[in-house]
Amino acid sequence: ALFLSAVSAFQPSSTFVGSVSRNNIMKRTPLKMALEPTFDALFSKVTEKFGLQVTDFAETYDGQNWQCPKTGNSGAADWYSESSPQYLTGVSKTSVWTSGIGDAYTINIWMGPSYDVPNLLLSFGDAPDGTFFVDADYVPRGSDPLGSNVAYMDKYYGEDVISAWDTSVGLTGAEFMPPSSSFHTRLLSSPARIHVKGLKRADDAAEVATAHVERFFEWIDVAQAVPARLRGSYNMRDDKLRQFFYRGEMVKNIDLYGDELGSMIAAVNTGPVAEAYVGGGS
Repeated sequence: ALFLSAVSAFQPSSTFVGSVSRNNIMKRTPLKMALEPTFDALFSKVTEKFGLQVTDFAETYDGQNWQCPKTGNSGAADWYSESSPQYLTGVSKTSVWTSGIGDAYTINIWMGPSYDVPNLLLSFGDAPDGTFFVDADYVPRGSDPLGSNVAYMDKYYGEDVISAWDTSVGLTGAEFMPPSSSFHTRLLSSPARIHVKGLKRADDAAEVATAHVERFFEWIDVAQAVPARLRGSYNMRDDKLRQFFYRGEMVKNIDLYGDELGSMIAAVNTGPVAEAYVGGGS
C-alpha cells in the first residue's frame, strides 16, 4: 500500500517543477567524459542485440531530460522495449551529470518471464577527483533461494563471474563502495555484485563494464525457454524485484532532490512496474 500510494501521488504534469519543459527544452550537451563513449557503444550493442525501440514512458513523466534548480545537477532517462518481444520486460538507459558527485551512466536490462537469465544492472562513471567507479550486478531470478539450485549457480554464478569480482577488486586504486542506505536496494544485490570506486584508469572501468554486458549476451545466446507453467511465478517475482528497485531509487533520489523531483527521477529510472505504472507510458 505504501508503494502504491507513493507512486500514485506522483502524476505526470506539464508544469512539473525541476523537469525540463517539453516546449522550451535546452538539451544538455555535457563535455564528453572518458567513459561516455563506452556507454554509447555498449548501449548500441544492447539495442542491436534485442532490437530495441524507445517508448514514451519517460516523456510522459516529463523525465526524459531533467534538471534540479537548486543543485544544477541534470539527467536523462528513457525506457526501451523490444520491437519484437521475446526476452525482455525492457531496458532502462539513464545518465546523470553532477557538479559535486560525478557523472554516472546506467544500463539496466530487465528480463521477461520466458527465460531464467538474471537481470543485468550496470552503472559506471567518474568522480570529481578524476577516479572512476563501476557498479555491476546480475540479479538472481526465480523462486529458488540463490545457492539452493546447483544448476542455476553453475550456469550464472560460476567461476567466470567469481573471477570477474576478484579481478575488479584488484584493479589499481579499487576501493569498495559503501552499501546503499536503502534496505530494498541491498535486498536486490547478489554476492557477485561488483561495487568499486577509486579506479585510476578509465580503461579499467570500461573493461569491467564491457565484460559484464558481453557475458550477459553469451547467456542470452544459449538460454533455454522457461516452461510455460512456471512463467506466471517468474513474472510475479520479477515484478517484486522491480518494485524493490523503485523503492531504492525513491530513497536515493528524494534524499538528493526532494520529494517531487526525486519521485519523478525514481519513476523514470525504474520504468513501468505493475503497481507503479500509474498514468502514462507505453
